[in-house]
Amino acid sequence: MTASGCTDSDFDSKYEDPSKVNQVTISNLMVGVFQKVKDYDVYEYGRFFGFDSQFVGKYAQTFGYSYSGGMYSPGYAPAIDGQWDNLYSALMQYRKMESLYNEENDTQKAQDEAFMLAAKVQLYDFFAATVDIFGDMPFFKACTLPLTNDVNGSYAPYDKAEDIYKTILDELKDIAPRFRSAAVPKNFSTQDFINLGDMEKWERYANSLRLRLAMRVATQGALQAEGRAVIKEILENPADYPLVEEQGNNIFIVNQKSGQLNFTAGHGLGDWVTNRLASGAIIDRMLGHGNYDMTSSDPLSGVYVKGEDDPRILLNYNPVSITNRETGQVDEHRYLGTDLTVADELTEYYSAQAQDEVNTANKGFSQITQRGFFWENDKFDMLIMASPEIHFLKAEAYAMGYGVAQDMAKAEEEFKTAVSQSIALYYYYDSIGSGENCRRYDAPTNEEIADFANDRWNSTAYVDKLDAIITQKWLHFGFLVSREAWSDIRRTGYPSGLVFPEVSGTIPNVPNRWRYPSTEVNYNPYYKDVAGTDTYTEKLFWAK
Repeated sequence: MTASGCTDSDFDSKYEDPSKVNQVTISNLMVGVFQKVKDYDVYEYGRFFGFDSQFVGKYAQTFGYSYSGGMYSPGYAPAIDGQWDNLYSALMQYRKMESLYNEENDTQKAQDEAFMLAAKVQLYDFFAATVDIFGDMPFFKACTLPLTNDVNGSYAPYDKAEDIYKTILDELKDIAPRFRSAAVPKNFSTQDFINLGDMEKWERYANSLRLRLAMRVATQGALQAEGRAVIKEILENPADYPLVEEQGNNIFIVNQKSGQLNFTAGHGLGDWVTNRLASGAIIDRMLGHGNYDMTSSDPLSGVYVKGEDDPRILLNYNPVSITNRETGQVDEHRYLGTDLTVADELTEYYSAQAQDEVNTANKGFSQITQRGFFWENDKFDMLIMASPEIHFLKAEAYAMGYGVAQDMAKAEEEFKTAVSQSIALYYYYDSIGSGENCRRYDAPTNEEIADFANDRWNSTAYVDKLDAIITQKWLHFGFLVSREAWSDIRRTGYPSGLVFPEVSGTIPNVPNRWRYPSTEVNYNPYYKDVAGTDTYTEKLFWAK
């Protein structure tokens, strides 16, 4: 952390777009914060092929993985440690912003306030997400080296995760309404590559982030009462706390083919297979009649049925054709995903040829569709926060009475809105997509979407309504937002029916948190204060 401190001269070469800089300014430092944080907002190589698919996607079962002794170990540990490093690089630059801002006169502060507010919202989003992985972290006294040049004084103690959460919840309350009155600097729209200078969207982002974090702590733990008070405040005063509730409010980074953000989801990675396997747990829940049952005689089991199954599965995954070992029949258009328990059953049920394909190229399993609504679609925006999540949060609050009076009618309404918006969002990006596999399927009508959402609310497949809400929220996140899906599982224990078998590897079961990077262990003298709880089994304060 301290070894990567930045000096003024370091900033000159870092932010070539949206502007090339000759001096350190508050506006350019805001871009610097965004640049460090965006690695976990956009689907670039490290995020999609390291952090999500090989780490949190395993624990959330949003990616397909076969049973093995090392299945809970990430395939690429630097992807996790990189989040820690990037966070502190972003925090260092924010500390420099604060220092410059505090030296300004009142007129200058008024001109630069928007840069400070936007950087803080994005930084806090990333900081809370990192706390959700590691737990206690250096926060209040961290990253002072660029300001003091005092190496010994720059080592920061670990702050309690609940104290960090409380500070972020409190400060977001203050930040959000200030976007209404803050001046819009003339270069804010060009420097702000997230909301393009839209102050209303920044206010909605701050409020929605606060609602997300309040729900995280409202279930149990030291901040339960605080979280429920925040939920009550936001939901009972919608005019004062506008949220991301429509597609037009979504917070995202525009996907660009060239320039500063030169990426396309999965672009240039060819026929990459192992990191895009379909999750059997997700396919099970997207098919109304269940995933392919290895012992079933039903020839339609595992085939998509319009009006019964989740229409998002058509966009998410390519089906496969597999030969039934017992009958010799070729099962066309079959959805078969891997999970942590059933993959080996292929050996027993399917042909040796199919098993060879699984062993050599994983072709026996459904995979995330290439050149579709997401994969290699340069029209797919990098979603930071989308409206379906907010309606799922509201549905949970009303169903469970978190801060607001329990109201199952409102919970049902919010749930149906969330599911409907999720399906519409997926098909929107499919409809504008540039990939050759886009627009293969007609989008469901509004009536069909409404019928599907109603069916899912009334389905007997769920243990209770919270199970229904979290399961559909988990399906909405899918392989796009595995980090949030994993947090929901730890917080609620849902979706029901997920199996996490114990293995004999270094990590015998799905972790509750991740251990601190080796740089912290080796160089931060305050690590001794948290060494006793630096285990995979230690639960976050908000976890079930």
